[in-house]
Amino acid sequence: MKNWSHLPSGEIELTIESEAYLELAKDYFSKCQYEDARQALEVAVRSANPQAEYLFGVLYEDALGVDWNEDKALLWYLRAADHGYAPAQTAAACLYLDEDDVMTDYAEAYRLLTLAVHKENADENDGAPSLSVDFPDAAECFDEDERWIAVQEGYAEYRLGWMHVAGLGVDIDKEKAFSWMEKAAKKRFRAAVFELAQRSEYGIERNEVWAKKAVEYGEYDPLIRVALRYLDNDDTPEDIEKGLSTLTELADKGIGSAQIALAECLIKGKSTSKDADKALQYLSLAAKMGDAKLITGLGIALYKSEETEIDPDVAVKCLELAAAAGDNEALVELGNLYFDGAGEILPDQEKAFRYFIQAAEKDVPSGCELAGYCLYEGKGVLQNRQEALGWYEKAAEQGFYNSYYMIGMIYGYDETLFNYEKAVRCFEKSAKLGQTDALIRLGTMHLHGVGAIPSDRRKAFHYFIEAAQADNNLGWEWAAYCYYWGYGTQQNKQKALQFYHKAAQKGSGHSQYMLGYIYGYDTTPPDFKKAARWFKKAARQGHSDAQLKLGFYYYHGRGVKQNYKTAFKLFTQAAAQGQATAMYNIGDAYENGYGVEKDEKQAFAWYRKSAELGDKWGMFGAGRLLFYGIGTPLNQEEGQCWINKAAKAGLPEAIKWRTH
Repeated sequence: MKNWSHLPSGEIELTIESEAYLELAKDYFSKCQYEDARQALEVAVRSANPQAEYLFGVLYEDALGVDWNEDKALLWYLRAADHGYAPAQTAAACLYLDEDDVMTDYAEAYRLLTLAVHKENADENDGAPSLSVDFPDAAECFDEDERWIAVQEGYAEYRLGWMHVAGLGVDIDKEKAFSWMEKAAKKRFRAAVFELAQRSEYGIERNEVWAKKAVEYGEYDPLIRVALRYLDNDDTPEDIEKGLSTLTELADKGIGSAQIALAECLIKGKSTSKDADKALQYLSLAAKMGDAKLITGLGIALYKSEETEIDPDVAVKCLELAAAAGDNEALVELGNLYFDGAGEILPDQEKAFRYFIQAAEKDVPSGCELAGYCLYEGKGVLQNRQEALGWYEKAAEQGFYNSYYMIGMIYGYDETLFNYEKAVRCFEKSAKLGQTDALIRLGTMHLHGVGAIPSDRRKAFHYFIEAAQADNNLGWEWAAYCYYWGYGTQQNKQKALQFYHKAAQKGSGHSQYMLGYIYGYDTTPPDFKKAARWFKKAARQGHSDAQLKLGFYYYHGRGVKQNYKTAFKLFTQAAAQGQATAMYNIGDAYENGYGVEKDEKQAFAWYRKSAELGDKWGMFGAGRLLFYGIGTPLNQEEGQCWINKAAKAGLPEAIKWRTH
């Protein structure tokens, strides 16, 4: 800390010249002529004028006509503080209280604030003229920050109270905090009034007293919160009568937020009997008072509420009131309500789309985006991606980055509107705005090359890595794929394993399958137990290849205990998803009675299904059973045909069979 012992101290005698230049400086401040103010202050401070010294500190702290310099600001504040000027003592304390500054010194801040308080009280008691700077026009030249607040009476007490609230250099002490806050509030320092009205640690009785004082400043929310605490019994002795009477009194005076709070009580039957009609009357009054957004908030809370006794129709009426009162976001929420349904209100996507369109036509960005979504997917309206494009473009112009992504999807994947260059530009904009899925799209487009965009595996890998670093699940998976095959980067199967683990832990079924595959088929020696564990995780998510591989493991007892029934069940699950090899395995199980009762007709049926999907084992099985008439009428010609197809597909058993 700097040593300020060289500063002048003791009694001061102001000269007429100093006072005159101080008044001139104040006039310049009021006109925001800071260079002229500085020159006038240079004369005023020659006789150690504390107000002039304080104002010099303000110049340096706010960079008004001089370069910003907190050290010089503190020097001038301390000079004025040493001359007993209370606002300067408070301003210097504020600098010492800055938690992100190297000059933070809570002990010195507390000392200066205490001096300021004592100085203010002494001036009041001895009738000394106030040295406070009182030129309100000048304050209009600044943001309302601590330098100007510091000259208000009660600010030093408020900061002392806050230090005891937060434990800044002193013990947390609720009673001391309250005592200082109360002193500040009694001097009509508004922040202290609101602090006393709202901080529950001071007790509901104190909160109520000061909440009523806050009403004098036109602030009703603290008193409304007090009333609700009486109703909710929230760390407060329940007093339903007082809570309701307070809310009703404020609501009847036309206070919109009280009308909305009371309406919510009437809708939910909280501490009073339900009366939806009366609630809607209060909401109508609030709407007329311009509180439409608050009514929208209530409507949202009602239709999303898990309380089964709430009538969702009331939520609809709330939102309709808010929309009629001019809150266009309420139209979007009405659309959301009908799109998904709520309570007994069934989904009605056509109605939802109409609300989205109404909002979109009023230039509500979310309305534009949702109208685009409905048109893109054909939800509640005939699919029309050309029209969807227009609404997405309007939303994108208003900063909705996901709309850039959807425009890219239309240009990149809709066959009637292909424009890969535009798609890439949109995905790039979306990615810059934080949409990590856009990085995946850019990666896959550059990996394979589309339209006039050539394949660039290095660029693709860069996009996948960027998405992975943003913790995008597909980013981890695609980067792992590139590492596994050496696409766009040096092949590194250990890295691939690490990246697949990241994606698998985030729930990716394909990555879980790949871990099973690597541990079971691409590791020396293979780790069948680990492979089986990962195949199980992927199989539970419906991954057909994992179901097939896990069925094979159970069939052979590889990494798990052999169990033909479990194998058959897994093959059936995979076959249901069109897995041709699984169909062959089901046929084999029926032919040999593995895990199921032997049934040669079923065996042939499953072999044939597999064969028709191009599986060479299925072709061989179907051909063999046809040739010998097993489970199907004898047909050696057709049987031979299927076996020949299996041989051409390279199946050794089929080739060997043909030679006999």
